[in-house]
Amino acid sequence: MKKLLCTLLLISPFSFADWGDVYYCQETTHSTVTVWGERTDKKLGKFTFKLDKEKQAMVFSKDGSMGGLTIKVEDKDKYAPEQWFGETPLTRVHFINSSVLFSLMIPINITTVTANCDKF
Repeated sequence: MKKLLCTLLLISPFSFADWGDVYYCQETTHSTVTVWGERTDKKLGKFTFKLDKEKQAMVFSKDGSMGGLTIKVEDKDKYAPEQWFGETPLTRVHFINSSVLFSLMIPINITTVTANCDKF
C-alpha cells in the first residue's frame, strides 16, 4: 500500500514543475571542446536554479558552473509538465524529466554540461 501511495504521489500533478520551484543539480558531465578538437573534461560541480515566473526564466545561482545565468524559458507546459527549453544567442538549455542538458558555444569552443536535478 505504501508503494502505491508513493507512486501516485510521484505521478500526481503536485510533483510537476511549476513557477517558483527551485532545483538542486549535480553535474554528470562537464566538457569543453575547442575548434582544434582538443577536449577538456572539467571537475564535476553542483548548481541550483529557480523557475522565476516574473522573468519567465530559469535563474541559475551565482555559485556553481552556470554563474548566475538567466535563460528565458520557452514552451513550458506546452509538451509535458517536466519538459522545457530556453536559449540565448550563445546558450541552449533543455530540461527533461529532472535532467538538464546545457550548451555554451563561443567562437573558439563549445562547453556542454549534463546534470541530474532534484526539486527542493
